Amino acid sequence: MDAAEAVILESGGRNFTLDAVAERAGISKGGLVYTFATKDGLVYAALEREMARFQEAVRQRLGSGPTGPVELVLAHIEEALAEDDASTQMAAFLITALVHAPDMLGPVRRLYSALLDPLRSEHGEFAEVRHALLAVEGIFLLRGLGFAEVSADELKSVLLHARNIVLAVLNRSAYLPL
Repeated sequence: MDAAEAVILESGGRNFTLDAVAERAGISKGGLVYTFATKDGLVYAALEREMARFQEAVRQRLGSGPTGPVELVLAHIEEALAEDDASTQMAAFLITALVHAPDMLGPVRRLYSALLDPLRSEHGEFAEVRHALLAVEGIFLLRGLGFAEVSADELKSVLLHARNIVLAVLNRSAYLPL
């Protein structure tokens, strides 16, 4: 998996092939295919690993205090603020590499369902938090996929603004954690 991640980070995914990963790992392509029968299988395994790493970091940020949907989004945004460009680029590549295989996007869909579903509201504080999270994820994909030129300062500004929205919701007396 380290070799797959290295190939993605070195080439932005442009040269992500089973041959390139096997060469980087110092093994034969046959040895790699024995474990990962297809490129999609390798991408899926790398995506699961990256998501587990990110989710563990979010869990650590949450600590042992009360946790509701707003606190979860805050921890998600704070971890996004701590991420480096390489992590962002890798996550974006892995997610989009599986877009053509919707049945493999289950873990990603479950993650976003857990974040977004409790915040479904047209108005009010949950709507504010939901919109902040959607802005964070939108800029993540736009920048990570190279669809838009987004400077590091602009990215940080959007993430900080989203975090401030969530913090304002948490500070209002009307919101009580679950």
